[in-house]
Amino acid sequence: MDGSDVSSATSYTLDLGQTKTKYKKRKLQYHQAKKRATRELMQALKDPTIVLIADWLKVRGTLRKWTRVFCVLKPGLFIIYKNQKTHKHGHWIGTVLLNCCELIERPSKKGGFCFKLFHPLDQSIWAARGPKGEAFGAVTQPLPTSYLICRSPSDESGRCWMDGLEMALKCNRLLMKTLHNQWFQDCSGIVVEDDFEDKAMKESNYSVDPEDEDETISEMEEADSVEKVIQETVYVPAPPEVFGASGESEQVEEVAEENKSLIWTLMKQVRPGMDLSKVVLPTFILEPRSFLEKLADYYYHADLLSEAAKENDPYKRMQLVLKFYLSGFYKKPKGLKKPYNPILGEVFRCYWYDPSTDSRTFYIAEQVSHHPPISAFFVTNRKSGFNISGTILAKSKYYGNSLSAIMCGSARITLLNRGENYIVTLPYAHCKGLLLGTLSMELGGSVSLTCDRTSYSALIEFKLRPFLGRFDYINMLSGKIMLGKETLADISGRWDDTIYITDKQTNETNILWGPIDTVVAHRLKRSDVDFDVQEEFESSKLWIKVTEAIKACDQELATVEKTKVEELQRQKAKDLVDKGKVHQTRLFDLDANSSMWIYRHADYRPWDIQNDLLQYEYDFIIQTKALHKTPIVKSNSVRSLNSLGVSNMKDEEDWSDGEETASDASLVITKEEEEENDAVCKNSTVILNEVRTVAKLVKELNDRMNTISSDVLFLRSKLISDDARWYWFSNSDRWSTPMVVAVAVGLAVFILAFCQQQIMGFVFDSTFLHTSQAIVFICGWLFCIRQLYSGNQVRCYKVIFLFSLTFCLSCTMFELIIFEILNFLESSVRYYYWKLTLYLLLLLLILVIPFNIAQYTIRNIQFIRESSVNLLSGISWLSFLYGFWRLGFPFPALSSRFGIFSIENIISRVGVIGVTVMAMLSGFGAVNCPYTYMSYFMQKITDNDVRNMERRYLKTIDMLVTKKKKLLLERKGYTTLGPKANWLRLAIQPIITSSEGSGALLEEEIDYLEEAARHLLAEIMEMNDMKRRLLYSKTLRGRYFDCLGYFFSAYCVWKLFMATVNIIFDRVGKVDPVTRGIEISVHLMGFDFDVKFWSQHISFILVGVIAVTSVRGLLITISKLFSIVASDKWSNIVCLLLSEVMGMYFVSSVLLIRMSMPAEYRSIITDVLGELKFHFYHRWFDVIFLVSGLSSIFFLYLARKKYIPEKGD
Repeated sequence: MDGSDVSSATSYTLDLGQTKTKYKKRKLQYHQAKKRATRELMQALKDPTIVLIADWLKVRGTLRKWTRVFCVLKPGLFIIYKNQKTHKHGHWIGTVLLNCCELIERPSKKGGFCFKLFHPLDQSIWAARGPKGEAFGAVTQPLPTSYLICRSPSDESGRCWMDGLEMALKCNRLLMKTLHNQWFQDCSGIVVEDDFEDKAMKESNYSVDPEDEDETISEMEEADSVEKVIQETVYVPAPPEVFGASGESEQVEEVAEENKSLIWTLMKQVRPGMDLSKVVLPTFILEPRSFLEKLADYYYHADLLSEAAKENDPYKRMQLVLKFYLSGFYKKPKGLKKPYNPILGEVFRCYWYDPSTDSRTFYIAEQVSHHPPISAFFVTNRKSGFNISGTILAKSKYYGNSLSAIMCGSARITLLNRGENYIVTLPYAHCKGLLLGTLSMELGGSVSLTCDRTSYSALIEFKLRPFLGRFDYINMLSGKIMLGKETLADISGRWDDTIYITDKQTNETNILWGPIDTVVAHRLKRSDVDFDVQEEFESSKLWIKVTEAIKACDQELATVEKTKVEELQRQKAKDLVDKGKVHQTRLFDLDANSSMWIYRHADYRPWDIQNDLLQYEYDFIIQTKALHKTPIVKSNSVRSLNSLGVSNMKDEEDWSDGEETASDASLVITKEEEEENDAVCKNSTVILNEVRTVAKLVKELNDRMNTISSDVLFLRSKLISDDARWYWFSNSDRWSTPMVVAVAVGLAVFILAFCQQQIMGFVFDSTFLHTSQAIVFICGWLFCIRQLYSGNQVRCYKVIFLFSLTFCLSCTMFELIIFEILNFLESSVRYYYWKLTLYLLLLLLILVIPFNIAQYTIRNIQFIRESSVNLLSGISWLSFLYGFWRLGFPFPALSSRFGIFSIENIISRVGVIGVTVMAMLSGFGAVNCPYTYMSYFMQKITDNDVRNMERRYLKTIDMLVTKKKKLLLERKGYTTLGPKANWLRLAIQPIITSSEGSGALLEEEIDYLEEAARHLLAEIMEMNDMKRRLLYSKTLRGRYFDCLGYFFSAYCVWKLFMATVNIIFDRVGKVDPVTRGIEISVHLMGFDFDVKFWSQHISFILVGVIAVTSVRGLLITISKLFSIVASDKWSNIVCLLLSEVMGMYFVSSVLLIRMSMPAEYRSIITDVLGELKFHFYHRWFDVIFLVSGLSSIFFLYLARKKYIPEKGD
C-alpha cells in the first residue's frame, strides 16, 4: 500500500465518522421535535380551555339518515360525542383529523346551514382512538369513511362553524413542526449521503443498504450508551405483624377502669347522628399507626392480581380479582383501636416483594384534604401487570351505643395487559357496645366490584349480626357474581374465615378463599422506608413520639404529643390563609370529571420484557429503568387543571428516568443548538397562547350568536336535550322495569286525555299539574335522603321512590282542593285528576306498599330461605287485605248498597284509619304544644341533680361490668374441661350444677342492671334537655313562645270542650265554619259585605294554612319517629310504614277539610269520594281527639310529677 492509498483510507475513515456524528445529531433533533409536536397536540386535546366551538349539530350517516350529536372543535381536531357528557366514557363517537381534510359549503334542501369535511384523495379522515384511548366509539348509525356532512340549525351558527373550522385548520398548521431548515444548516459543509455512497461505491466497490445502515447506527448508539446508576430510596424490612384470630372472642375488648370516665365525658360531647371526624378522641382508643398505613393492609396478597393478569378466561379473572379483594379483611388488629387521623400533606410509602415474579408492589399514599378527610393512594406493579388507584373519604357516625366508620369512595384495579378496570367499594366498620353491652366490631354494608369492559360484576353484602341472632351469624357475608343481569355463582361464608363459591349451573361448591396457615405464611413481606431517610411529614416519623408514648402506656404524654402534631397542622393552615394561598398536593391531582385523585407519575404501559428492566421508587416517584426511551402512557388518568400548565412544560416528567439514554461525547449538543431549540419551544408557547386567545374570542362570539339567534327549531332542540332525563333512576338496574311502566302509563294517560279533549286547554292544565307534581316529588326525594336516610348507609331507592310518590300524590290532593276554591283549572280537568290521583294513591296504600312491607320483613328473618320470600310475602299480603276488609264492618261509614270492590268501600276503610291517626296526633299535639312552650311546666334542674344521676349511672355500669366478668370467668372455667373429660365431669357434677345455678342468677342480675342503666341514661338526657329548655325560656324568643303556649292552652281547652259537646249532643254542622262565621258577622254585628265572595277567599286561606301545617307537622313527626325506630336493618320497613300512614293521613285530611269548604266547592270532591257518611268521620275524630288529649294530659302529668320533690324530702 503506497502513501496515496493510506491518505485515501484515512480520509474515508474521517468522512465516515463525521457523517455518523452529524446523522446522530440530526436524529436526536428529530426525536425532540416529534416529542414536542406530540406533546403540544395532546395538550390542545386535553386542555378544556382550548375549545373553539362546542355545540349541537346533525350529521348524515352512510344510510342518509341524520343524527343529532354534540361536536367539539379544537385546533386540528373535530370530536363528535353522543351528548354533552364529554368527560364520561362511552359517549365518544369519533374524531376527525382536520390536517387531511378540506372544507366546503354544501347546498341542502333542508333548513339550516350545511357544510362538508372530506379527504381530497378519498382516504379515511378518522382517528384510530378516542381522546381517552377508546378503541371503539359509541353505538350509532354508521358514518362515511372519507367525508362527513354536517348541518347546523341556523345560517348564523353555520357561518360560525365555518369560521371556526378555518381557524382550526390554520391553528393545526401552526402547530406542525419541521426540521427541514435546521437539517440543511447542519449539513452545510459536509458530504451528502448520496455523494458518500457514490464515493464508497467507486473506491471500495461496496454497496450500502439504507436499512442496514440504520440498523448499524442503532446498534452503535446502543453500544455507545452509558448505563446510569439507579438512585433509589433505602427500604428496610417492616416490623413483624400482629394477628388476631377469627371469631367473636377476638373482636371484643374490655375498657380499663381509668378510661371509663373518659368515655363518658366523650359521650356527653356528641349526639346521635353526629360526624366524629372533628371530635378529639382520647389516645387510649388509638392504634399506634396512621390511617394511611392501615390502608396498606389490603395488599399483602397482591400476587393474586398477578395470577389474574395472566388468566385468559374473563370469568376466572373476575374470580381472582374478587379473591384478592376478600383477602384483605381477615387480618384484624389486636383489640378495637382507631388509627391516627392523617394531617394535611402527610405521606406514606412501602413495597411488598413478590418472589414468584421477582417484582415489587409499591404503595404511595397522601392525605390530600383534611376537612373533609380524604386520602389518596396508588399501588403499582407493572411487571406483574396491575395498577390500583383509590380515593377514600373517611367518615364516622355516632348512634348512641354504637358508631360506624364509613369508607366513602372507591378504588380502581387496572390489569395493564388486558386494559380492564375493576371498580370496587369498601364496607363500613360498625362498633357497638360503647355504653351498654360488650365492646365489639363488625363489618357491614353492600359493596360492588364491576368491570365495564367484560360486563362481569360481583355484589357482596357484609352482614351485621342480628339483634336476636346466635354467634354463628357473626362476620357473615353473601353475594353473587354476575354477567350483566345473569347470576353465574353465589358467594357465602365468613370474611375472616373460609369463603365459598357455588356455581349456579353445576351446583358445585368450592373454596374461593380461606386464610389457612399455609396461605398466611405466604403473605408477601413488606418493606418500609428506613427511618433515618424519612421526611418530616412521612407517617412513621410524624407520629413517632405519639406511637412511643402509646406503646409505653403513657397516655398523658401521648395526648401532649398528639396535640403538638395537630397544632402543627392548624398553624400550617393558618399560614396559608394569611398568605391567601391554598394547600398544594405533592403527589396527586384531582380529576374534576371523576372526582378522584390521580397519582401524577402513574404509568399504565404494559410491561415490555424486551425493554423494561426494573421498577423502582425515589423521592415518592415510581419509575421504570428501561433500555430505550418510551413515553409514559396515562390513558387512565387525567391531569388536573392546576398542574397542566406546569407539567406539560417539563420534558423530563413525561418520560421515565430509566428510559433515558446517555450520549457520548459526540452527541453533546452545543450551546447554539440549545438556544435554537429553546427558541422553537418559546415560539410554540407563543402560538399556543395565541390559539387560546383566539379560542376564547371565537367561543364568546359563538355564545353571543346563540343568544341572539331566534330560530324556533334551534331553541326547541336545545330544550329537549338528553340531560332532561331522570338520570338518578338509570344508576340502578332494579329501577328499569318500574320506570318503564310508569313512563308508559303516564304517556298513555296523557295521549288518551289529549284525544278525548282535542283542545290545548287540557294540555296546558295537565302540564301545569305534572310540573307541580314533579317539584313535590323531588322535594319528597330530597327529604327522604337528607332527613330519613342521612345517617343510614343502606339505602334502597325503591323505598325512596315509593315514599316520594306517596308524598307527591298526597300533596296533589291538597293542590286540587285549592284549585276547587279558586276555580283555577277546567272542571273536567280537575275531576279527571281527582280520579287519577285518588286511584293511584289507593293502589299504593292497598297493594304496593303492604306487599313490599311484608317482603322486606320476611327477608330480615334469618332462617327463611330466599326462594320462599315471595310466597310468604303473598300470604302476608292476603292476610292484610282480609284484615283491612274486616276493619270496615264495625263502623257505619258507608251505606250497605255499595259493592265489595267499589271505590267507596276502600275510601271508607282508609278514612277510618287515617282519621284515627290524625286525631291521635292532633290530640297529643294540642296538649304537648303548650306543655312544651310554657315555662310554667318547666322544672328547676340543678347541676347537682345531674351529677348525682350520672354517679348512679356510672355506679350501675361498674356493677354491670363486674357481673359480666364474673359470668365470663365461670363459663371459661366450665368449658376448659373439654368434651372428652367425661370421668372428671361425673366427679365434679355437683360443683358444675351449683356453678350453672349461679350463672343463671348472674344473667338475671345482668339483665336487671342493663335495664336500669337504660332508664338512668334516658333520665340523664331528659334532665339535660330540661335544663336547656329552662335557659331558653329566659331569652326574648323563649318568652314569645311562652305567650304562644298560653294561647294554645286556651285553644286546647276550648277544643276539648267543643269535642265533648259534639259527642254528647251529636251535633253536626251543616254549614262550613267560614260561611257561618261571616253570616254571624253580617246579621249580628251589622257588617254589610258579600258573603259568597269573602267566604271563597277566606276558605282559600284557611285551607292553604291547613294544608301547609298538616304537611309540615306530618314530616316533622315522620322524621322524629324514623330517627327513633330506624336502624340499618329495619330502616326500609319503617320508611314504608311511614309512607302507608302518610297516605292514609292525607286521604282522611281531604275527608275532614271538605267540611270547611262552602257547598258550591264540594261538588267534584263529593262525586269523586262517593256517597260516604262524612259526618261520621267528624264524630269519630272528636272521640279519638278527646281520648288522645285526655290521655296526653294524664301521661304528661305523671312525667312531670316524677321531678317534683315531695314535702318530706
